[in-house]
Parts: sequence; C-alpha cells; structure tokens
Amino acid sequence: MANKVNLDESTRLDITCKRGDTFSLTITLKDSAGDALSLATDNYRFIVQVRENLGPNDFGKGSLVLGTVDVGIKADHNFESVAVDDSGNATIQASALTMRSIASGKYSYDIQYIKPSTTGGLDTHKTILFGSFVVNEDISEAIEA
Repeated sequence: MANKVNLDESTRLDITCKRGDTFSLTITLKDSAGDALSLATDNYRFIVQVRENLGPNDFGKGSLVLGTVDVGIKADHNFESVAVDDSGNATIQASALTMRSIASGKYSYDIQYIKPSTTGGLDTHKTILFGSFVVNEDISEAIEA
C-alpha cells in the first residue's frame, strides 16, 4: 500500500505583463473557513522573486531579475514593499521605470508569505503562488519629467 502526503498547497498562476507598464497585482488570502486573513495586524511579510530560466528543466534557477527588498533580498530591480491590509489583500507593485528595465522574455516566479510566530516558535513560511512571468515587449517609452 502506497501512502502519500502532499504539503505543497501552492497554486500555479501564470502572469503576463508589459515591459514599461506599471505592474500591480492584488491577491486576497483567506483561511480554510473562507475568512480573510488579517495580514497587517498579524505582520505578514512577502517574498516575491522573478528569476531567469536556465533551460526547460531548470525552472527559476537562474539569476534574480526582480525581487522584494523588505525581507532582505537584493536584486538589481525591485518591487515596492508589498502593501497588506486586514481584508486579506496583498498588493505587489513595480513602477513603470522598474518594469522598463526588465528585458522582455519568459521568466519564473513565486510568492511566499512569512507569518511571524505568536508563541516565540518558528515563523511560518508558505509559497502560495508560482508560475511563468512573461514580460512582453513595449513600443512606447515615457519621458520622465
């Protein structure tokens, strides 16, 4: 008898965006009862990383292209700090200027949250989304004042 346990509850969500456009993605997190998580009150933090793909079997193992800095990860280009509220919303944003510096192409990404322990134990780290991150080429270029 074969037994299995799968602790990977992450969901695949492929993202396509436009180079040079402002990037904004809001996700809403709920518990198993369907109630919104209190992300602000409970001090959730988020790690978002976009990485190059090295080959067909090397999903996201390349260089960090775009990431979050509020958890100590340094990339050449960064998302803004992830904005959270107590309605379960986490908003990930990057300026048009940041997105203009990302070469068009197909990358891989994932989003992980960190929920601090309330008992002094280990923080909870959980990957919630992953997939391809496609940046389509743009023709127009804004002139920054």
